[in-house]
Amino acid sequence: MENIILYLCSCLSCFIIITILCGFMDDRYNRTFANKYIYIGTELGITFGVAVVNLAHNEILNITVWIVAVGLVAYILYYEDFIKPVKRVLECEISMGVITICESLGVGLADWLLELLDIETKENTMLICLETAFSKIIMIFLYFMAVGKLMKKRPVPFTKLQYVFNCIILGYTFIDIIVIVDNMNNRPNNYFLVLNLGCIVLADLFMLYLIKVMNEKSFLEYEVKSMEKQADLQYKYYLRQEQKYNKTLGLLHDINRHIKSIEQLYLNGNTEAAVEYTKQISGMLQQLITVKYTGNPILDILLADYLSIMDERQIDFDIQVDNVKMDFMDAMDITTIFGNLLDNAIEACDNIGSGKKIFLKIGAYHEMISIQIENNCTTVKWKNGIPVSEKGQNHGMGLLNVRRSVEKYDGNIKLKAEDGIFIVEIFLNS
Repeated sequence: MENIILYLCSCLSCFIIITILCGFMDDRYNRTFANKYIYIGTELGITFGVAVVNLAHNEILNITVWIVAVGLVAYILYYEDFIKPVKRVLECEISMGVITICESLGVGLADWLLELLDIETKENTMLICLETAFSKIIMIFLYFMAVGKLMKKRPVPFTKLQYVFNCIILGYTFIDIIVIVDNMNNRPNNYFLVLNLGCIVLADLFMLYLIKVMNEKSFLEYEVKSMEKQADLQYKYYLRQEQKYNKTLGLLHDINRHIKSIEQLYLNGNTEAAVEYTKQISGMLQQLITVKYTGNPILDILLADYLSIMDERQIDFDIQVDNVKMDFMDAMDITTIFGNLLDNAIEACDNIGSGKKIFLKIGAYHEMISIQIENNCTTVKWKNGIPVSEKGQNHGMGLLNVRRSVEKYDGNIKLKAEDGIFIVEIFLNS
């Protein structure tokens, strides 16, 4: 019976390790085969195979088998574009080494706690099962809360709620283990306690994996909404350009008629009416001429559009641009940064009465480009470093897009509110 217990204990240990390693590979690489049963069968095969090797109690053989198994899985079952297989295999072997260290820490911590609490297990089999279960629990929590985040190709930030849930699960697990250890001393041959230990380990693995998946799902949904926000901003910009284009076509279509009307007024001696007509035409043409603020055609068109929007909303828009070159910026990033920030500034001005002002300054700071936007605002509420308005739960996605575009140029962004003025400061590496 003891041999069966030890084998099952070894199977549990191997299953946890290979599950975490395959989870790491799934997060970081692409699967070679579409059939999921190939991967399930591989995990089970390694679990039962390595568990048999573990019964020989030969550490060198055990390590060798693990190195070969992990290397083959990484080489055959996964691939990554533009990365050589040797590098992928090496990354997985290093991950296995980190997981082994976490497991060793768990065994040492289990023995230390038993000594600290003055608990002595009477059965060696029970002690092995206890060390295995405790070490796997420590390994699982260290991986899901720290190691996995650092080694993942695209880390997903943890929420405070996720940390709270993980800590609650960890605390509850420790209490269960202490109760089980106490029962082991009173009933040393009760192998249902060992079964309970195994169930606790599997339950922790499932719960932490479920929390991880839910957190990733929420993060991806947030990113999708963020991209939708960006697409909406680009679409609005396109509509404004289309309106401007149609207006230009309409004016050009009637230009001959306007010229003939002005000529007729002059021929009839109605000079004042002709001059007034000319001024009206000149005003219409002036609206279609893009002012060269920066020399970047996309940014100049964007600023001209927002100047027209602010005139309609009776917002004083002051633009100051030093002799800087903005041609290093991608058109999409220009729209993202200036479009989102100016939209936010307009929204803030709409919430106040008179004296609406927006100030934009673009200048040079050493080898960097500095951008400063100031606008009038009411009291600003902050959440996680982002101002919160009455837009609802999706507000802040525009600033998330801005931050991403700024980071592409090794820049940084600062937000602050002082004496009824909201200030955005951006530095971009040109």
